[in-house]
Amino acid sequence: MNVKQSPLFEPVVWQGEGFKILDETLLPWRTEYIEVRALPQALAAVKDMKTRAFGQVLTFFYAAALVARRENSGAGLRARMKRLGEEFAEARPTFDFKGLAEFFEPWFAQPNGNQTGAWFEGKVHEFIGRIVGARLYRARKAAELLPARCRLLTHCNVSGELVAVAQACRDLGKDLTVIATETRPYLQGSRLTAWELSQAGVPVEVIPDGAVAQVIAGGKIDAVIVGADRVARNGDIVNKVGTYPIAVVAQRYGVPFYPLVQDPGALNSAADVDIEERPAAELYQLEGRSLIETPVAGRYPAFDATPSGLITRLVGFENSYTPEEFREKYRPANVLEKPKKAADHLLVYGVPKKSEYSALARTLKLEKAPHVLVPEMRPGLAGLQTVARELSERGVAVQIISDNMMGTFFADGAIRRLYLFYDEIGGQGPVGGCGSLLAALLARAHGVPIELLAGEAAPAPVDHDVSTFMGRRVITDGINIYPVEKEIVPWALFKEEGGA
Repeated sequence: MNVKQSPLFEPVVWQGEGFKILDETLLPWRTEYIEVRALPQALAAVKDMKTRAFGQVLTFFYAAALVARRENSGAGLRARMKRLGEEFAEARPTFDFKGLAEFFEPWFAQPNGNQTGAWFEGKVHEFIGRIVGARLYRARKAAELLPARCRLLTHCNVSGELVAVAQACRDLGKDLTVIATETRPYLQGSRLTAWELSQAGVPVEVIPDGAVAQVIAGGKIDAVIVGADRVARNGDIVNKVGTYPIAVVAQRYGVPFYPLVQDPGALNSAADVDIEERPAAELYQLEGRSLIETPVAGRYPAFDATPSGLITRLVGFENSYTPEEFREKYRPANVLEKPKKAADHLLVYGVPKKSEYSALARTLKLEKAPHVLVPEMRPGLAGLQTVARELSERGVAVQIISDNMMGTFFADGAIRRLYLFYDEIGGQGPVGGCGSLLAALLARAHGVPIELLAGEAAPAPVDHDVSTFMGRRVITDGINIYPVEKEIVPWALFKEEGGA
């Protein structure tokens, strides 16, 4: 396997009087860079998701170098850098930009009579060089944890580092293949991860987010590697929404779960992180174009928290650690448990019978829930195109979510009951569409009762697999699509505590 480095490994590049940012929202169809000569351009690129993950780290540091040129005193530089962290945090509140700004503090503490913009800019470039080297080392440490033949599951995109893991696996004589979630709503998995792995010669298949339980329970996965936008001293991580349910299912089926992490700074627990809520309109847009005619109410929490108890090892820039070793190294303060939200939402998964929508709407209204959550149900989008519309027409207060967001609401304690519709009954259990098993496993993990109801197969979908979204091509040629099947929800799940 001839592995070549991904352009996403360094998606922001310094040049001349400023820097340029790879516009990740245009990949894989177009490779274009945003020229940055002033701070507002950098802030806009971060806020609008033009760059994320390692790209927003580089954007912050290069923006700091750019802004520093206007300051000629150490005191002025120091104050300006603190404010810069606050400005970036306002653009994307979940990411620890204020913590990044604290990296500058030791620089200013050094005896130096020439703390000018030029001095600071030089320090920035030196620091970024060290980060790039550290990421390569971290990729090597991750590869060492994997078995000789590894079928790896990943979620979202870790800015080229998974390609570096593949390179390290090749150097170690290991055989690596990857299954990547498509990662709604921005499709970072299919547009970025699958594309960069394919370009690098790494075998990769793409699945809908809801299929993670199907592939893990089916014994198709040997390990999970994900990124971590934040890591806490107690070993919790915060990452792209959809990470938490993967960790829940991985632990249930004995699959090791490895996040790539950084220094936690002062963060003690994931409960201390404000989860960014992005506009729900982003659920129905692709490359700035609307994919539906009628606006639909929705929710878009952009991140979720995975507690340390679900993590096998945290892979850092210096070493990998069990959660216990990580806590011993960073010694968190007393962690206060985050209060749960009121369990006042209902979740509907699967497709009810056409003749039963009116009765279902009456039942849901009697529950007096402020909202009924309906996952979009990829790849066919039956939730968005059929279930949400039918219930909304009957006066039910529906909110659409992506399939990878179910875990967030279960973890928050916000779901009172799961209404799970099956297509048929088999000897091993009810059979439903992609995502049915994930919904049931999450309900069981959180003690939420399941109302099991007869439904029917979804109407003929526009999207038969993850290669398209609302009929529009979203995956380039040459990338394999994992053959998603209908899912059996074992009867044993309904016998567990709090079952149907």
